[in-house]
Amino acid sequence: MVYLLLLFITVIASISMGKPILNILKLLNAKQTIREDGPAHHITNKTKTPTMGGIIFLLPIFLINLIGLYTIQSFRSKELITVLLVTFILAILGFSDDFQKVLKKTNKGVSGWIKLFIQFIIALALFLIYKEENNLLYLAWLFFIIAGASNSYNLTDGLDGLLGSISIVSFLGFTVLLASIGKTELVIFSITFIGALIGFLYYNWHPAKVFMGDTGSLAIGGALGAMAIVTKHELFLIPFAIIPIIETLSVILQVLSFKLSKKFLGKDKRIFKMAPLHHHFELCGWSELCIVKRFTIFQLIFTLSGMFLIYSMTR
Repeated sequence: MVYLLLLFITVIASISMGKPILNILKLLNAKQTIREDGPAHHITNKTKTPTMGGIIFLLPIFLINLIGLYTIQSFRSKELITVLLVTFILAILGFSDDFQKVLKKTNKGVSGWIKLFIQFIIALALFLIYKEENNLLYLAWLFFIIAGASNSYNLTDGLDGLLGSISIVSFLGFTVLLASIGKTELVIFSITFIGALIGFLYYNWHPAKVFMGDTGSLAIGGALGAMAIVTKHELFLIPFAIIPIIETLSVILQVLSFKLSKKFLGKDKRIFKMAPLHHHFELCGWSELCIVKRFTIFQLIFTLSGMFLIYSMTR
C-alpha cells in the first residue's frame, strides 16, 4: 500500500511539474534538432517539439529521494547515494549535450569521446568504492555496464513514448529484483522512477508535446546500470534491457555491414533500411504507435522471464 501511494504521488508530481517546465522550454525556444539522415517525416513533424523534457521526471525523482535521505535514517545507504549520484551526473551530461544542440541549432552536442570519458570516470569511481577484485578487468566490466546502459537507452530514444514505455518495464523488473534481495531504499528509488515516467508519458505519448532528450535518456540508462552494479546483478540487464541491447546491436551491425561492404565489395550494402532498429521498422511502413506497442510488449515478455528467474532463485 505504501509503495502504491508513493507511485501515485510521483505520477501526480511529474504531471504537475510537466506543464510549467514545458512552458519554460517553449519560452526558451529549446526545440529539438532532428538528424538530417533520419526519417524524412521526422523533420516535418518533430522539428518544433521542445527537448530537455527529462527534467519533468527527474525533478520529482530527485526531490522525493533526497527528502527520504534527509528524513529517514534507514534510507541512507551507500547504494542509494551512489545510484543517485550516477543518475545526477549523467543527467547533467545529457543536459549539457541537449543545451549545446539547442544553442548551435544542430544535432551535435557534447563530443562522444567526452561522454565516454565521463562514463569512464564514473566507472572508475565505482571500481574504487565497490571493487571485489583489484584488477583492470573488473574496471573494464564496470565501464562496459555504465557506458553500455546509458548509451543504449540513449539510442532507443527516437519515437514518441518509446523510451519512456520501455524504461517503465525495465524499472518494474528491477523493482521485483531489488525487493527480492531486501534493498528497500532502491525499491523506493525504482518506484519513483516508474511513477515519474508514467507522468512524463502524459506529455511524451504520440504526438509528443516534449522529448526527454539526452537529459532523460542518459540518466535512465545510468540509473539502471548503477543499480545493477551496486547490487551485483549486472546480468539481469539482459532480460530487463533487451530492447536497448537490440537497438545498440542494430547500430553496430549497420556500421559493420557498411564498412565491410565498402572495403570488400566496393559498394554500400546495409543490413537495415536505417538504424537504430525502430527507424528500420518505420521505413517498413509501421506506425510509431505500432512500433512502441510491439517493442514494449517484447520488452515485457523478457522482463517477465527475468522475474520468473528471480522467483525460481528465491524459492
